[in-house]
Amino acid sequence: MDPITVSKLLSVADGIETHRVESQLSLDTFGEIVESQGKVKHLARRVRDILRIFEASRWVTREAEHPQLLRLTDNYHLFIQGWNSGAHLLPMNEGLRNYPPYARFLDCLEREQEIEIPERQNKASRKDLGRYLKEKYDLTFVAFDTFLTWAVSVGHAYRSPFENVLYWGGQWNAERPSLEDFKEVCRESYHQSDKTSGSANLGRLAHRVCQELRISFQAFEMKLSQFVERFPGEIRLAPATIRSKVSGRFRIISIRPRKEILRERLASELLATGKPHQPRWIESRHLEDGMRVNGKLVKLIRWEVAK
Repeated sequence: MDPITVSKLLSVADGIETHRVESQLSLDTFGEIVESQGKVKHLARRVRDILRIFEASRWVTREAEHPQLLRLTDNYHLFIQGWNSGAHLLPMNEGLRNYPPYARFLDCLEREQEIEIPERQNKASRKDLGRYLKEKYDLTFVAFDTFLTWAVSVGHAYRSPFENVLYWGGQWNAERPSLEDFKEVCRESYHQSDKTSGSANLGRLAHRVCQELRISFQAFEMKLSQFVERFPGEIRLAPATIRSKVSGRFRIISIRPRKEILRERLASELLATGKPHQPRWIESRHLEDGMRVNGKLVKLIRWEVAK
């Protein structure tokens, strides 16, 4: 069975949060949640497939004496806590890593470091890549294509905005890279970047830094926010635009915090428009739209301290 999209996974998890009683959920309710996602040709099979993913991820368990009752695990709750706040990405990417086929995908990407993604019309190259992935990592191309979005949206990888390449970007956590190492690579990349009136395009600098440190764009944004707080006055960030070649269809994709979705849902209910709220589970933006630093989108960076 090929994996479900990250949007579908989040939609089911959101439904569980709405209907669970403490850490329990009936199997019938789980089926109703899946059914509510839209028309399903073979509902019973779809429920079994999605439940198999949740069980393999160690998010739910079933006991022999209560086969119709699902118990939500600590792994599931940690994932939800991270998603609710939107400020803790690590519990989310660790929660997804629990799914064995996705862990196999991450192992593939970490070993390869970067994988060129053939254009959709290049069927021969896509077939060759699919054969290679299946033989070496036991991954279908469909699974690879689906997990690509999982990885990019939770910071295990990043897709180049300037070339059709998926890069390993999971070499980070709360302590790694250190702010000192991050600062040094940022400064070196800044000096190597093209500048207009002394400022560099932050998105292009981020691409250099992510390649050097093997971190994701989300990790770059987190580390840069910490950098600004630790070293105030050392760099200047601005929202102004440098006219340059637009990155086109390659974008930063991030899972939206669930608190935003709940706020939108409540506003929709208060307006009583009669239209059901359709959440946008992920945010997508061009790299040239800016990097998010302490909640604000900025596009330019200027190093104020010459060393």
